[in-house]
Amino acid sequence: MIVDIPHLRTATLKQLNQESIACRQQHWTVLKASGQGLREYLQGQITQDMKGLSAARGIHGCLLTPQGKAVSELYILQGAGEELILLTPSHVATETVARLRRFALGYRLRIGLVDAFGVCIVHGAGANRTLSRLGLLAPDGDWLACGRHASDELFALRMPGKPDLFWLIGPGEQLASLVDDALGDDQCEALRIIQGLPQFGTDWDEKEHPLNANLVEFEGVSFDKGCYVGQEVTSRMHWRGGIRKKLYRVALSEARPDSLPESLPCPVLTSGRIGELRSLALDPEGQAFGIALLPISVVDEGTSLRLENNAPIRVLGPCHA
Repeated sequence: MIVDIPHLRTATLKQLNQESIACRQQHWTVLKASGQGLREYLQGQITQDMKGLSAARGIHGCLLTPQGKAVSELYILQGAGEELILLTPSHVATETVARLRRFALGYRLRIGLVDAFGVCIVHGAGANRTLSRLGLLAPDGDWLACGRHASDELFALRMPGKPDLFWLIGPGEQLASLVDDALGDDQCEALRIIQGLPQFGTDWDEKEHPLNANLVEFEGVSFDKGCYVGQEVTSRMHWRGGIRKKLYRVALSEARPDSLPESLPCPVLTSGRIGELRSLALDPEGQAFGIALLPISVVDEGTSLRLENNAPIRVLGPCHA
């Protein structure tokens, strides 16, 4: 697929380091779920342990088919009372709701899309001040630490990134007041790629098992929580050495226009094709950074890698929280 490669502007980087930027997170859709036995039900559906969810911390996981294929990536927050907030990639949101309802026999649950809610990124050295203006305290701790407004209708989720990076979840009209429409969605997309945060539907999809898409590195799976849909395949891969690929942050070794691929995904080669470059972005100096799915053994051996146009690439490390 031929794509425009997002280019982080110098002005955006300056704003990021001095204050903060805010842009819509169009990739994610908000769901709400409630009802007696909801947590027990989700414990048997997702890869992560629901016991890790609290008012102060969200959890990350995946919803799988019985064959271990990914239906959706999920972030789950504790909402008002026993209500839960779920974030799912927009392109599979309807399918995610249908899948969660399908196996809820015997439970009286309410699970549905919340069109009035949205997700907004706030990123930068002054992100704490932006949250404060909304009546939110920036959550302390590492990624997935969660802060909330007194109304229990606005939430801040700490994400991996420097300077501070938060996802705000709440009423779309309220979040829209933060967004600088002149900034452009491409600037947050460039930052996402440069900092190495993979995205379901772009950097990986249902064709890869989530363990090959760094689900362990992003704290999205528990291996001692008990049974859930797709657990047998997931556990077998983990305990029997079935994780043979990972998503890695990479950089093009030469920052030249002719070194950039014409389309993405783009094959990564040694003597033959061994992986794919899935995303690519340019920093203000024109250096190209990307996210690639590569065999662990090839990376560990330090094998030289190149694109189809013979542009050399180097591995910076696995994508992780």
